[in-house]
Amino acid sequence: MKWLRAIALMAGLACSTVGAAEFYENKPLAHPLIQGLQESSMTLAFIKETNGVKGYYCRCETPGERPQLLDDFGQASIESVFLMSLDSEDPTRFVLFRQNDRYKIYAYKYNANDRLYSRVTRLQTALDRIAEGRKHLDALTIKKALSQITPLNYSLFLEESGIPEFDQLDFSQGKLVSFYGQYYDPLSDPTPDDEPYFFKKTYQEKNGRFLTVTFWRWLDETLVEGKRTLYNYRVRRIAWETEPAKFTGSEDGQSVSYDSGSLSAQGAYKQGVRIGPWSSSKDEKYSESGNFVEGKREGQWTLYQDGQTLEGEFHNDLREGRWQLLNHDDMEWVATGFQTYAHGQLNGLSELTVRGTTERGEYRDDKRQGLWVTRLDNGHILNVNFVDDVKEGELREVDTKGAPVLIEHYKAGVLSGARENAVAPGAAQ
Repeated sequence: MKWLRAIALMAGLACSTVGAAEFYENKPLAHPLIQGLQESSMTLAFIKETNGVKGYYCRCETPGERPQLLDDFGQASIESVFLMSLDSEDPTRFVLFRQNDRYKIYAYKYNANDRLYSRVTRLQTALDRIAEGRKHLDALTIKKALSQITPLNYSLFLEESGIPEFDQLDFSQGKLVSFYGQYYDPLSDPTPDDEPYFFKKTYQEKNGRFLTVTFWRWLDETLVEGKRTLYNYRVRRIAWETEPAKFTGSEDGQSVSYDSGSLSAQGAYKQGVRIGPWSSSKDEKYSESGNFVEGKREGQWTLYQDGQTLEGEFHNDLREGRWQLLNHDDMEWVATGFQTYAHGQLNGLSELTVRGTTERGEYRDDKRQGLWVTRLDNGHILNVNFVDDVKEGELREVDTKGAPVLIEHYKAGVLSGARENAVAPGAAQ
């Protein structure tokens, strides 16, 4: 009988879901209902409320799904809602509305991962420019204007650099310098077959230097719409340059680089050479920070790679002195301790600990030399001599009381002669 009651309960829930009122029913609409949005399959409704018009969207396929707020448009009339592709990713949803006898345009991008829309704020300056002073405005006019702006994925988050003249740039404007191929060769009049991987624009000029932005084509599929071929361009670098037509080499002043919207490098150039403090990173797996003098690393530097942090000094771009190794992410396979360098090579004392085993000895020109002592994680101590990075002579392992456990002999790194394994007192032989 329990299964009969369960079936009856599920049937009741299904009936109540089917009979439930939609989130927009019996509410005054400011624009005709839009169902099955192309980019999300959502239903979009603009509802007149006491404080003005609000947009809501929902797929509402399950009882627990609630409508989400698209935006608050205030005391406005919704004039047009349309879709347009600005890059080769998902298209952008635009809302044209009129507020206080002035036209306004908002843009939204749908994220399939969190099933939410978000405002494309980086495009807002260009949208305000399109709407400014218009007596009449419609979707067709907006589309024509948008097709002329800088091709770019405007929805991608761009980490701020802390340099106001960089962070406040309106990427939709600027003067085109050139397109470039995959190998940085200039393309005067590129076609899709030329594979225009980069393009560069200038935004300011000051004392013979140009503020430039280099855009990089993300490696995904292209989108062809009529006569337009769209790519997923993203900001790659912002810099001051003296010769913008050159892909690189004329940097002079502050520069920042990006990887998918995150800062990957930041510092300054003088006539194409890095100077002063710099920091760089890649894929959250590698980063470094320190000072440059005439293009070479100098002084204290910090490096991070795959869970390990290294701290030490560079002189003339070569490691010098003691470098400390730290287990930044508490990974058991990452070594801690220190190593000693001279002119970029391991020279001097080294002591590293991995998984409870500590190895200590000296390097000469990147090769282990002399006696090396290893303290194993069980408390045993192993001694062996090295010549030019290979074992030479006796290898002796002793236990915590100093009693021999293992004795081996090596010649040029090869086991040679008798091996002696100690047998504990009283053990069977």
